[in-house]
Amino acid sequence: MQIKKELFNLPLNEIKMYGKQNLIYGSLTKKGTVNLVKTINKHIKQNIYGIDLGCGDGELIYQLGKLLPDSKWEGVEISQHRVNLIKHDVNIWQGDLLEENFRDYNVIHVDNLCFDDELSNKLEQKIINEFKGLLITYKDPINERFLAKSCFVELVPLEATWGIHNVIFYKI
Repeated sequence: MQIKKELFNLPLNEIKMYGKQNLIYGSLTKKGTVNLVKTINKHIKQNIYGIDLGCGDGELIYQLGKLLPDSKWEGVEISQHRVNLIKHDVNIWQGDLLEENFRDYNVIHVDNLCFDDELSNKLEQKIINEFKGLLITYKDPINERFLAKSCFVELVPLEATWGIHNVIFYKI
């Protein structure tokens, strides 16, 4: 999979507003996406209604929608620049993931490797408070309440644009 350089050429105002650390971007390769789908299918048997937190231009949810035809995906991205790069018919919007409602979804995908501990802690608390389903995360959780209430399901090495990375699946 080719890295889209335009996803990294961010406007200075976004870098100043959100911080460069919060705008780091990477994505799964085609092979990584196919293996992600296989793992989702093992754990979710009903219709999938998923959200991708930090969805960039929506490419992953577009691919997931194609590979999981009975699924519906949405995405939220902090960078308006990346949202403006949308090339497919997917439902994504600019927003803060901590302000979204997770109650309607049964799958959450969050590529959270760049999140600092404070943001990770807040997101994990929000997930425990609002979500029931399959969480797909790239970073080991740190929130004690999350760790006490979630159930580790599986760790799967997936191919991404930055190399192979272990992706962790939890049932909430």
